[in-house]
Formats: sequence, C-alpha cells, structure tokens
Amino acid sequence: MDRQSDRPSRTVAHGTPLVVGRAREQVFLREELAAAIGGNGRLILLGGEAGIGKTTLANDIAREATARGATVLAGHCFDLTNTPPYGPWLDLVAGYRPTDTLPPPPATFAGGTLTGITSQAALFAEVRGFVAALAATRPAVIVLEDLHWADPASLELLRHIAPHIGALPLLLVATYRVDELTRRHPFYQQLPALVREAGGLRLDLRRLDGDALGALVAGRFALPPDDTARLVEYLERHAEGNPLFATELLRALQEELRLRPTDTGWTLAELDRVVMPSLLLQVIDGRVARLGEETRQPLAIAAVIGQDVALDLWETVAGLGDEELLAIVEQAVEAHLLEATHDGTRVRFVHALTREALYEGVLPPRRRIWHRQVAAVLAAGANPDPDAVAFHLQEAGDPAAVEWLIRAGERAQRAYAWLTAIDRFTAAAHLLAGVAGKERMRGWLLLRIARLRRMSSPGDAIADAEEAERLAQRVGDEFLRADAHYSRGLLHCYADDLARGVQLIEEGVALHEARTDPDEVPFGPTELWLADALPAERSDRATGTNEGEAALRARGIHHRRASMVWFPALAGRLADAVRIGEDFVAVAETVGNPGGLVRSATGHAYHGLGCAHAWLGRPDQARQAFVRARETYDVLDHHGVIAFSLLTEVRDVAIPYLTDHPAERRRLATAAELALQRAGGAFSSGVMPTLGRLSCLAIDGGWDEAMRIVEETPLPGNALLRRELTDTLAYVAYRRGDTDVVRAQVAALLPEGPHTPPGGPIHQEALFLQRLAADAAIDDGDLPLARDWLEAHDRWLAWSGGVLGRADGDLLWARWHRAAGDPDHARLCAAAARTLAADPRQPLALLSADRLLGILATDLGSAAGAERHLVASLALADDCAAPYERALTLLAIAELRVKTDRRAEADALLAEVRAICTSLGATPTADRVASLAAVLTGHAVESYPLGLTHREVEVLQLVAKGLTDAEVAGRLYISPRTVSQHLRSIYNKLDVPSRAAATRFAVEHGLT
Repeated sequence: MDRQSDRPSRTVAHGTPLVVGRAREQVFLREELAAAIGGNGRLILLGGEAGIGKTTLANDIAREATARGATVLAGHCFDLTNTPPYGPWLDLVAGYRPTDTLPPPPATFAGGTLTGITSQAALFAEVRGFVAALAATRPAVIVLEDLHWADPASLELLRHIAPHIGALPLLLVATYRVDELTRRHPFYQQLPALVREAGGLRLDLRRLDGDALGALVAGRFALPPDDTARLVEYLERHAEGNPLFATELLRALQEELRLRPTDTGWTLAELDRVVMPSLLLQVIDGRVARLGEETRQPLAIAAVIGQDVALDLWETVAGLGDEELLAIVEQAVEAHLLEATHDGTRVRFVHALTREALYEGVLPPRRRIWHRQVAAVLAAGANPDPDAVAFHLQEAGDPAAVEWLIRAGERAQRAYAWLTAIDRFTAAAHLLAGVAGKERMRGWLLLRIARLRRMSSPGDAIADAEEAERLAQRVGDEFLRADAHYSRGLLHCYADDLARGVQLIEEGVALHEARTDPDEVPFGPTELWLADALPAERSDRATGTNEGEAALRARGIHHRRASMVWFPALAGRLADAVRIGEDFVAVAETVGNPGGLVRSATGHAYHGLGCAHAWLGRPDQARQAFVRARETYDVLDHHGVIAFSLLTEVRDVAIPYLTDHPAERRRLATAAELALQRAGGAFSSGVMPTLGRLSCLAIDGGWDEAMRIVEETPLPGNALLRRELTDTLAYVAYRRGDTDVVRAQVAALLPEGPHTPPGGPIHQEALFLQRLAADAAIDDGDLPLARDWLEAHDRWLAWSGGVLGRADGDLLWARWHRAAGDPDHARLCAAAARTLAADPRQPLALLSADRLLGILATDLGSAAGAERHLVASLALADDCAAPYERALTLLAIAELRVKTDRRAEADALLAEVRAICTSLGATPTADRVASLAAVLTGHAVESYPLGLTHREVEVLQLVAKGLTDAEVAGRLYISPRTVSQHLRSIYNKLDVPSRAAATRFAVEHGLT
C-alpha cells in the first residue's frame, strides 16, 4: 500500500515540494534510495529538534521512492498518548491492504491490534518475514516517525529488523527529536547499537542558516531584492533557523496580507509587528480564529483525541453530523492544520506542534470532560485499545483508569514488553495511593511491578516490594505478605546483595510454608500477577492452586523454596544448594500437571544445581542440570532465565572445563545471544544480546570487539548480566596494563578488600577478582598485599567447599613464591596446581601450570624439563584456540631459547608474540618482548624515569611532537584505545594532569 500521500509536504504554487538547506541530506538519502532499489538496504536515522524538517525530508524521499515504483509504508508514534507496545509497527500495518502481489501483514498486528503473541522471538521473526516478503515484491521504503515517543518493545523490534535489511531492496527511515532524549531515554540508549549493528546512517538536522532561509523565500516569492533581504532578516530573527517556524511565519504574513501577490510578483508590507511563533501558539490560534468559533471547538476536541484522529470517533464525541464534520475537515485541511489519510477514515494534524498548541489552548476543566467522553466512546467500541482508553481516563481524572491501565499492562506483559507493562502498572498503583479500600489491590500491583523489574532495575524495585509488604500486613493478606518478603530477597540477589537477599528469601519461604491460606490473587490469574511464567503459560483460572502446587504443599514445600537452590549457590553455599535442590526436584518431578509456577521453580532448582555442581568440580553433572533447567524454562518461554543459564554454563563450565572444545563454548554463547534477544523486552534499555559472546571473545582474542560492547552497553540492572560486562572488562584491562580499571572493579565488588567476607557477591566472580588483585599486587612488587589476597582466596574456597579456582589459586601462590625468591615452594605449588587442574580437567589452568613449571625449570637451567612442559602448554593453548595464552607460552619458550643460546629461534618466536600482542593491545607482555629483544640485539635495556616502560616512552615521544591518539596509534601499529590506556598510565606515573604537562616532562628529561 502506498502511504506517502498520508503526510504531504507543503508545496509551492506549481506543486513541487520545496526543501531548502538540506542539499547534503538529500544527496545522502537519494544515494541510499538508489542503493536500496539495487538491493543494498540501509537504516537511516533522521534526528533534530521539533519542526526542524525531519518529516519533510522523510516525505521527500518517500515521494521520490513512490515515483520510482517502490512501496512506501509509514508508522507513527504520537505524543500526549500512551503509545501501546509496538505502537509505530501497529500503525504501519493498520491501513495496509495486501494484494495479489503484496504479502499479508503479520498476523500479530492484523488490523492494527496486538493479538496472539506466544513468543517475542516468533513475533520478531514474523515481522522480519513480512518485511522481507514486502521487499521481494518490489523495492520498499518504511518510515517510522517520532521514535522518541516509541515504547521499548518497538525499539527492540527495530533493532532486530534493521541488521537484516542490508541484502534487501529496502530503505528504513526513522525520525526522532534529539531535544526529547535524555541519557535514560530508551531510544538514546539504543542509538549506538542501531548505528553499529545495522550499519545505520545517522543524519542530525541543524537549523537553517541565512542562505537557506533566502532560498526558502526566493523559491516561494518573487520579491524585489530589498524586500527579500528584509523578509530573510525577519525570519532569521524570529524563526531562529527552524523551518517549521519560518514556514508558519510566512503563512501568517500571507494571511494578514502583509505578504501578497501583485500583477508583477509579490510585495512585502512593513514588518512593524511580529507574529511570534513562541510563538507557534499565536500563529495557530490566529489561523483557527479565521476559520470561525464554530470550528475552534471541534478542532480542540480533535486535539484532545490525539495526533491521529478517527473521523467516526471525532464525529461522536463532538456531536456532529457527517456534513458538518466534513466541512470542518475541509476548512482545516485548506488552512494547513489537518491532512486527510488516503483511506478517508482518519485525519492527522500536520505537525505535532500544531496539535500541542490547540490542546494547550483548551482550559484544563474542559479538557478533562472531553477526555472522559473520548474514553467512553473508545471503551464502548469493539476490541478497544486499553492504552488509549487508559490515557484518556487518566487525563480525565477518572478512577476507572486503574482498570484500563491494568489491562494495558497485561497486554504489554503478554507481548514481552515488560518495561511498558511496568509503566502501566506503576501509573495504576499511583492512582490508588491513599484511596481507602484499595490497599490490597495497590499492594498486589506494587508486587507485580517489583517482580517485573527484577531483570531490569531490581535495586529500584526493592522499595515497591517493601511497600507491598507493608500494605499486606495492614490488610491481613498473608499470601501477599509472604511473597513480598520473598520477592524483596529476590530483588536484593539480582541487585548484587546476595547475603541480604538469601536471608530474605529464606524468611519469605518460611512465611509461605507456615501459611494455611491458598495461593490466590483476587484480581486475576495468579501466575500472571506473580510474573513468573511468561505469556505462553498464562493460566485461564482466576484463583486457586493447581495440582502441582497442591502436591508440593502437601509435602510441606512451597514452590518458592527452589530459589533457595539458585541464589545460595551463587553466593557460594554449595552444599546447601545441592541438598535443597536435589530434595526439591525429587518431589517436583513426580507431580502431574505442575503448572507454570511449579515448572518455573523446578527450572530454578536445576539452574542452582548446575551452578553448584560446576563450582564443586562436577562439570558433567552441571551440564546435565543446566540442560534440564533450559528444557523446563523452554516450556514456559522463559527466555530471560534461559539466557542466564547459558551465560553461566559458558563462563563456569565451558571455559574452565571445556576450553579445548572452542566450538562448544561458541555454540553456547550463540544460544545465549539468541535468548537475550528473545528476552529483550524484560531487560533495561540498551542491554545488547551481544553480551552473550563476551566471555568467548575474551578467550578467543576478540578484545577490541569485547571492549566496544562493554563501553557501549549501559550497566545492566541485574547482577547476572553485570557480571558479563565487569568480568570481561577486568580480564582485558589487566592484560592491557590498565590496572586502575582492575582495582576499580575489585573495589566495587569487594569493598573491604581482602577482608570482605564471603556470601555477599557472586562467589566465582569474587574469586576471579581476588586472583586479579593478587596478580596486580605481584606485578607492583607489593607481596604483602598479594599474600592478603591469596589468603582471602583460600578462605573463600574453604568456606564454600568449592573446587573450581583451587588450581588457579595454587598457580598464583607459585608465582608469589617465585617473586619472593623461593623457587622450591614455587615448584611445589605449581606441581600441586597441575595435579588439581588435571582432575577435574581444566585446560586453561593445566596449560598455565605447565607454562609456569617450564619457566621455573628455565630458571634452574633444566632445559629438557622446561622444554617438555612448555611444548605441552603450547599444544594445549592451540587446542583451546586462545591466542593470548599462546603468546605467553611462546614468550616463555623464547626465554628458554635465549638461555640455551638459540637466538635465531628466539627472535622468530618474539616476532610472533609481538604480532599477537599488537593485535590484542597486550601492553605489559609487549614490553617484556621489547626487553628480551633488546637482550638479543646486545643492547642494554634502557632505564626510564619513574618506572616508565619502553612503549610508554615511545607514546610520550610522539605525543610530545603534537600527534593525536589516532596518529600515535598509526605510527606504533596499535589501537587508539591502547594509546589512551598508555597515556593514563603515563599521567599516573608522572603525576601530571594533561598532555601538555607530560610533554614538558619529556622535554625536561631529554625523552624527546
């Protein structure tokens, strides 16, 4: 269907669209349209302030696309209304009509309503298939307008579609207001990923300059030069470069006959008073006034209805007959206030600012009355949109808004648009605040909000759960009280406070198991209100427990007990987790018809068992448990926890135990990425599915890509996703020599340093950071601090009974003893580490142990022993496809070759190590290569002031010459990011704040 006629651009007398000051943007758009018609699709992001001309440009390229035979579809978001989940996509297909050649629209969006969602992934695949089928018929242009008003689910869908259009004859144009975006705005957070993942072109429109305004005037009016200059000066002063304001000012001057045609051209009267478009309100008010008072009120009612106005709704609310309404529409279209849609059933305001100005011109009491009338008409219709009804009832101050907000929230929850659902339920809970007799409903709403927020903003949701518990105690609802207490614990766990969280979970489970009342939510299906099972598992029963819940209760077990497996396991209470988990699944697996809540709980129990077995050194049992967890979650379409299960299996099973099976870790990482994508509507905005590949990228050597993902991803609200970011950041930062970053990560998770007690943070993450802290302390020569960290590591392992991490700990003790000048103890510890790494087999620890044993043998002059260990280490590093580990082992072999006077071989080995370290940005290892290379060439290793390394001096010398980071990177064949890391280290060592100060130091110390 061709929708370009829905929003025509303003035209000059001969009907030719007039677009000025946008030559650059038009060139880009036309080039991209030509490329799309040729089969190379692209996403274009048009940004700018209100009235800057985004829609005009979008319409211009849509019009040209239509002229070239393309199909054009447009979807809009509208302010002053609650855009429903997938709002612009629904609008896109609302008036779409398939033909013999055009494919049917997505069934989920059929008729512009949201129905039949069983899986977000299925919905995304359906829309993607529709887009591909549409483009297969002939080239297509899709315009999505005003995405600054889009709901998070719409943005997630855009992020899914955009990367797949590159091979399609499809141009996807999205417009947004830059002045509406804040750092917390979902679209602001999505922009970098959209540009990167889709290869999108971002065009931010600036205000028009004097030349462009001159072209605007010259293109419309044949004025004498003096008059042209006066008019352009007038526009510069009062329109401030905004094309909409400029156009409206010109139209107002025409309507007041200050700018009018003559027989020979145009004439301009004195501009002794200004129609200030602040301004625009006066312009629109004046235009409406000229239409007559009998037209003002109907137009104001239309503004209350919304940006997009159905004629039948307008007619009913305004109490007008067909002919009366059509007369008003014709006048408003002639006055450039409205435009009619192609199908003749709706009108739209020419610009959102036009509608806003009319809306603000209505007294608030009258607006409330009209909103109530609009809501009543909408609610009485077939399949009413709950978001629209709820919005109008809210604006009317009508208590019935609560019911419709809950309906809207439930629709969003079923559509996996959890962030939108949270907004709707929060609005409903706010309306119930202080309302006598509604405490129970408000308490359940707050609990529902808190549980939906557990994956996106658990720390912020704790207050909601606390208030729900207070309300439960006030009204005597024991079920609500117990689950709110339990959910507070869940939220603390997701918010990185496992010690407090596990305590509250245990207390909440005790409250549940002491209750005698049934698990009943009086306002709808229990499973839906508790937000455990996802939409595919939605129960049709209103209240009551099902067979599975009853069977557990008969054994004195509440289904919430399963969380006493997963979260205590994360905290390191491994024996408790295994005991409770095995008992729980033994009972849960015997009940028939378990229902969504028991199924979800069973998945959690298996998930916790997977964590515990992995950390207890039982990789096979761990994998079996994770598979059982995912099989259970899959029945529920519970993609968020499926993603958590896969991420944990990658990091705590595949990488430590199956490192020499790289294809398996990558398979799991790909599955985690897909699960994160499917669950995207439950996470905070900006969380990218690419988090799923971070741990693999660290091992595989994709450090630049990993750091880009880390830097472009806002910190996720929940601990399980945060771990992926912070662990990868710490891993890469240490190997790149950025120890300040490592210390910051350690301090954030272990605020009391080596004296931080176990049980609070995620146990394996804490052990990993303790080892990094010990490594950094040994590098700094601070052996007492390193010893404190290693002793803490031993205490934590003993406390938990864990196995994973013991071999790594012994390796660090060996390194510590070597640094302390005790080679005998170093060899004993390294040998013990190798034994531990062999059973259960941990390839990374095993190759590190062999490497260290080879280095220690080299120290002793035992070339044969060193060779044996280092060859084994190198073979295993290659099996693991771990380039950095290969580089470290090659460096150790090169040092052995130097000791045995095989210098040519050493030189060749160092060349490979240097190449690997350069590509990774592994600065400390590169410095070791430089030192050894200096020995090979017979040059003494230079000593630089204040501990500067050779590479840091190279960077400093180039900076002192005035080179930028990018230029320094080009000279040294390293990345600009690595240059920045070197500079931070230089500033710290020299205790200087800037490049200029560092340059002065270089000059004063003869380093230039």
